[in-house]
Amino acid sequence: MKGKSLKKKAVLLLVSLIIMIGSAWGAQGIESQFGNVSVKRIYFNNDDGYRMSGILYQPVNATSENPAPAIVTSHGNNGYTAAMTSYNVELSRRGYVVLALEMEGHGRSEYVPDELGDGSYGGIAAAEYLMNLDFVDHSQLGGTGHSKGANAAVGMAKKYPDSVKGILLNGYISPSITGGGLDESLTHTNVALNMSRYDECGQDLLHHVMGTEWNYDYLRNKEVAAALFSETWGGAEILNLVNVGCGSWEDGTKRIFYTIEDCTHVTTVNSKNAVKNGLDFFMKSMKAPVPIDSSNQVWGLRFLFGTTEIIGFVMLFLSLANLLFLWKPFESLEQRETSGTAVMTGTRSIWYRICFITLFTVIPVLTFVPCYVYGENRVKQSALFPFNPSSFGYLIWTVANALCMLVIFIIWHFAYGKKHGGNMEVYGWKVGKNASETAVYIGKAALYAVCLIVPVFVIMAVTEKVFTVEAASWIFNIRTFSLGRLVYLIQYFIPFFVSFLIGSIAFSAILRDDSMEENGRKQMVKNQMIGILQAVGGLTIMYIIWNMVYFVSGKPSFLYRETPYVMGNAGFMCICFSLIPMFGINAILSTHMSVKTKRIWTGAFVCALFIVWITFAGQSMALPSTQSAVGALAG
Repeated sequence: MKGKSLKKKAVLLLVSLIIMIGSAWGAQGIESQFGNVSVKRIYFNNDDGYRMSGILYQPVNATSENPAPAIVTSHGNNGYTAAMTSYNVELSRRGYVVLALEMEGHGRSEYVPDELGDGSYGGIAAAEYLMNLDFVDHSQLGGTGHSKGANAAVGMAKKYPDSVKGILLNGYISPSITGGGLDESLTHTNVALNMSRYDECGQDLLHHVMGTEWNYDYLRNKEVAAALFSETWGGAEILNLVNVGCGSWEDGTKRIFYTIEDCTHVTTVNSKNAVKNGLDFFMKSMKAPVPIDSSNQVWGLRFLFGTTEIIGFVMLFLSLANLLFLWKPFESLEQRETSGTAVMTGTRSIWYRICFITLFTVIPVLTFVPCYVYGENRVKQSALFPFNPSSFGYLIWTVANALCMLVIFIIWHFAYGKKHGGNMEVYGWKVGKNASETAVYIGKAALYAVCLIVPVFVIMAVTEKVFTVEAASWIFNIRTFSLGRLVYLIQYFIPFFVSFLIGSIAFSAILRDDSMEENGRKQMVKNQMIGILQAVGGLTIMYIIWNMVYFVSGKPSFLYRETPYVMGNAGFMCICFSLIPMFGINAILSTHMSVKTKRIWTGAFVCALFIVWITFAGQSMALPSTQSAVGALAG
């Protein structure tokens, strides 16, 4: 029986590897245009010696005999290079050399302290790197970025106005840019804004700073429009000039405000219309070596392959987890070996389950906004916790959810659980007859988590190395990190581990029903669905409601509250967008471990390591929110 089970799990592991590797190959094929574009990871230093990283796209037409124009692309805060896939793929298809920059403190780029930062987050260093390549036309550079990443384009244009012919700012608007602050220095550099009508971050910023209404209403108010836009942009008449602009393409004096009607802040660079605007802008600012109509776009296939790669990754994770349970050192972790005879009595009715599932689903929604806003605005970076402020938001959010569930669990235990046989053994806290047996079990659970995470990490690292792609969809990615960040994984592991431990004991104890006999597969599927609903169901519903009201009324819904913080509550929807798949995957892992072991320890170790890997070690580190090219370069 064990041999048959081993063979079945090995086959599933092989299938997941084929899906994951095949998808990475497909993604690499789209990015490289199946051999027409060389794609490689590159490293370079800024003026102070800090190492920057990026992905370089070199089309076959770009040679030392025939240098090509080059464009720097930069992702937004907490982002990744693949977030700019639409521009990376489409610009390189048209013959431009593209450097997809990893901003300072992101990915494999080192963090640059505030006092040494130039405000471009690596944009200036990227431009200088390109200007040292013989296959790049040094007089024909461009830059584009999303949200905070737009600072890279502003920085390089400010430093090298004679070389930079055009900069496109996506989902980014500031009076220091539109008010003419750069016009004196950028006398022959075209500048464009790609702004969505439903860009919650940009609209919120203007709403708080300038008192504008939402949804482009500030364009209709000529007094506000004149205060926000200089005459070079159209001033009070900007409304009549959107998508048309002022100035000359040939002279480099073009100022153009593009509008996109069908997306929000996060999807500003993942909209076909937005990308079309961007391609038209650069092809008019710098002639494309390979002219292709701007409506001809293939970047969506890259994200399709990236999504299937993530699915393969999750399958790999689960299949390897099941195989490890068959390995002799970890056999005792499974419930059939350690569950004992302790059970809960009584039958939990359907209304009982609905009540608690609803409660656990609503709690993350109620705590999300205040925790995120507090973490973003009140918590300061330190040597112990050096990640950027927005990261504190969902760290505090996770801890707050755990504390809420702990309170509920304690009340439930004394009001109900204790009367029906609930104890530390039933709840999965205690294993065996004494503390030493529990300690041994906990040690095995911790070792199991490491033995699971490390090979999955190695497989992902090899895949990234071979194909030079990350497992990325249009809203979320899974990537590895440099081993120099391992210390941060350890630091952030503790609060997440404690939080998942508390959440697991509350969720599994309250919703378990030992009176029901179900086969393993049915029990697993049911618990997976409940776990996903509890983890991200409330956030998903909140996100849908928020956007439905926003798109219909043109203003934020009742979920938006005025706060004294700039970007206080509208910008959090960007974070919510990416948290849904991340915590959804974590819920799958957590419930899988819970069902397999009927204990809380293994799942808590695995989920804490996974979530720290994905959210901290693999994402941004120590990127300060105060350093800004808008002030540093345009002020």
